[in-house]
Amino acid sequence: MARTCTICSHPERLEIDKQLLRGDSIAGISRNFAVSEDSLSRHRDTHLGEDVSDVIGAMRAAREEALAQIRSAELETIKEEVVAEARETTAARLEAAASYLDQLILLRQKAAGILETAEEAGDLKTALAGIREARGCIETLARIEGQLKDSPQITIVNSSEWVEVRTLIIGALEPYPEAREAVVRAIRGR
Repeated sequence: MARTCTICSHPERLEIDKQLLRGDSIAGISRNFAVSEDSLSRHRDTHLGEDVSDVIGAMRAAREEALAQIRSAELETIKEEVVAEARETTAARLEAAASYLDQLILLRQKAAGILETAEEAGDLKTALAGIREARGCIETLARIEGQLKDSPQITIVNSSEWVEVRTLIIGALEPYPEAREAVVRAIRGR
């Protein structure tokens, strides 16, 4: 049967452990607490090491948990800041777009006013400039409202590539007269 550690059952064990952990001399601790040096060495090597590693393990686990909570809180704060900034940016862009539209409408009105004034004064050069400016404002407004499209219109009916593809398709369907007739009708739009 194993013997009970005399240091573990000592009434001043905590103080003995503190001194052992501080690195005080075994001989000095032995004198101060009236215990054998062999008992102190065995206790330090077997029990104190386990206790310290348990404490260190618990401290590491607590530290990791605290760091995880801090990281989570920081991520939540960053997420909230990014969302708020995105909302502000979107609102600012929408506000600017409305402002640009309003400014464009004002410019069109000013150009029309200058045109009228120039016509009344008989200043044809200024009147023509006013017409150009008003036309530019109207075109820009029409583009913004989707009334005017700048994209090119593409008609493939007369392109050489379409004629070549069409000829190949109809030629490939020659062994199948019904299918060929259906494709020809579809191409002609009937």
